[in-house]
Amino acid sequence: MDTQKRDQFVSKILDKMSISEKVGQCFSFCWRGSIITPAIVDTIEKLHVGGLRIEPYTTESSKALYYGKSGLDERFVPPSDYFTISQTYFKIKEPSIVIDPDEYAERLNTLKDIAMNRPSGIPLHVCLDYEGGFNHNFDYGKMSFFPSQMGITAAQDPSLPYRVGYALGQQLKAIGVTMVHSPVCDVNTNPDNPEINIRSFGPDPDICTKYALDMARGIQDAGVVATAKHFPGRGEGSADAHHALEVIRLSKERMHSVELKPYKALIEMGVGAIMTAHSSFPAFDSEDTPATLSYKILTELLRNELGFKGVITTDAMGMGAIVKNWGIPRACVMAVKAGANLLLVKNDNELKSQCFFELKRAVETGELSEEKLTESVRYVLNMKYDQGLFENGGKVDPKQAPIIINSDEIKSVNREAAEKALTLIRDREGLLPLRKEQKVMVIEQLVPAEFIPNTTNCHPHSFIEYMLKHSMNMIIADCEFSATEEDEKFLIEKSADADVVVVTNFYYRILKDNNYNFVKKLIAAGRKVVVLTNTPYEVGAPEEAGTVVCSYNPCGESLRVSADFLFGKATAPGKLVK
Repeated sequence: MDTQKRDQFVSKILDKMSISEKVGQCFSFCWRGSIITPAIVDTIEKLHVGGLRIEPYTTESSKALYYGKSGLDERFVPPSDYFTISQTYFKIKEPSIVIDPDEYAERLNTLKDIAMNRPSGIPLHVCLDYEGGFNHNFDYGKMSFFPSQMGITAAQDPSLPYRVGYALGQQLKAIGVTMVHSPVCDVNTNPDNPEINIRSFGPDPDICTKYALDMARGIQDAGVVATAKHFPGRGEGSADAHHALEVIRLSKERMHSVELKPYKALIEMGVGAIMTAHSSFPAFDSEDTPATLSYKILTELLRNELGFKGVITTDAMGMGAIVKNWGIPRACVMAVKAGANLLLVKNDNELKSQCFFELKRAVETGELSEEKLTESVRYVLNMKYDQGLFENGGKVDPKQAPIIINSDEIKSVNREAAEKALTLIRDREGLLPLRKEQKVMVIEQLVPAEFIPNTTNCHPHSFIEYMLKHSMNMIIADCEFSATEEDEKFLIEKSADADVVVVTNFYYRILKDNNYNFVKKLIAAGRKVVVLTNTPYEVGAPEEAGTVVCSYNPCGESLRVSADFLFGKATAPGKLVK
C-alpha cells in the first residue's frame, strides 16, 4: 500500500474537519434492529458518528437498559450548545423483525449514503461481535454459526482457524460489515473464568497465538478488519467486567510470556484493531485504573513498546467496571487521553449526546488537546482508507449477500468445524449410542430470543427437531435456560417414563445460571442422564453426570451433529480442551 498517498489524503480531510466532526469519528454508536429511525439518522448527521455497532436481533429504544442500567450520567452538566438527538420509545418485549441479508445490506447501504453525504464526506465503519457459539450479532438468512474458539481448538485441525476466519469474514462483508470484534486472544488459564471460558482458544499460549493469528489473517483476507481482544489479556480473571472492575495480579514477566504473546504475533502480522480490557493490571499501572483508561498500558505499552499501528477500540463503555466508577461520559474522555481511538458506546438513549459533548468539552477546555484528538482520529481514517471505504462508502451489492452466505464453500467449512469440534467428554455408564427402541426424553433449554433468530435454521427447539429425525419414540419438552422449580418438578415427574433423559446444559456468561443444578437433581432422582453442553468446564459438565457430550456451540450445525452422534450416526473426534 502507498502509505504516503494515504497520509496525504487523510491529512487533507483532517485539516478541513471541525472539532465536532473529529469528536464524532471517535465513537462507535449502536444501531439496534433494522428500522431506519430518526434516532439513527441523527446519530450519523448530528453527532457525526464514525461507525455503527450493529445489533439487528434486538430493538432500538431509549427505554432499553444496558446490563440493568440506563447509562445516563446524572453528574453530567450540559454545555450551552448541548442538544439531544431524536429518541425511539419502543418497549423492549420482543426481538426485532427477521430480516434477510440482502434486505439488511440495503438498509446499511442507505445509512452509508447518509454518512457520505455529510459535509465531511467521511464513510462509516460497521462493526459487530461474531466470535462463534452464542456470540453472533447477525443471525438471519441461514448464516453459518461456527463453534466457539475453544471448539476450533478441540477440532485438532491447524488449518481450521484460518478457514473459519475467512468464511466468517466473507459472510460479514457480504452484508456490509467492515470490522468484527474477533478473535478473542485471551489465554484462558483460569478454568473458573466466568467471562472468557470457551471464548478463548484454551489455556495454552502457543495454541492461542497460532490460532488467533490464523483466524485474524482469514478475517482480514476476506476484507474485514479483525479486532484482537481483550488487551492486555483477561484469561486469568475470575470476575466478569460487565459487572465490576477486576484486578488481575500477574507479574510483568508472566504477562509478557503468556497474556501478551498472542498480541505480539498479531501486531507483527498487521491486525487492524485491538480492543481494550476493562480490568486493571498492577504490573503496568495502578490497580484502580483499568487498561481502557490507562495511558501506561495503551500508549506506553501497546503503542510505544509493542509498536501497534492500528486502531485501538474500547470494549463497551456501558459495562459495570466503567459505569460504577467513573460514569460513561467522563470515562470516554479518559480513554481517549489514555490512547484509545474508538469508543464503543452501545446505549440507545440520551447518553450518546452526553458522551459526544463531554469529549467535545474536554477539547474546548484544553483538557484534551486538539492535536491529540486529531492524531487519534487519524488512526480511524487510515483504517477506512485502507479498506477503500472512501471510494463508495463501503456499500455492497445486496443481491450477492444471500448467494455468498449460502455458498457451498462456507457451508462446507461450517459442517466440518461442527463435526470435528464435537467432543465426548465421558460415557461412564455406556449410555451411548441411543437406540430407537428406547424411550428417550429430550429436554431443551429455551435460549433467550436475542440469541436465537427463530428461523428454520436456528430456533428454540432445533436440537429436539434434529433428535426427532432419528426417532419418534420420544418425550419432548423444554425448560427455561435455567430450569425453574416448576420446570424441575414437572420434568422429573415426566422423565420417570423414559429409559434415558437427554438434557441440554448450555452456558452463557450473560445469563449466569444454567441447568447445572437441574442435571444433578435428575441424576439424584435415579434417571439415566446424557448431558449436551457447549463448555467442558464444571458449569457445563457436572462431575455427577456420567455421560457428557460437548458441542462448543448451542445452535446450528453443531446441534445436528450432536443428534447424529447420540444415535451412533456420527463420531465425536474432538479433543478435550480446558
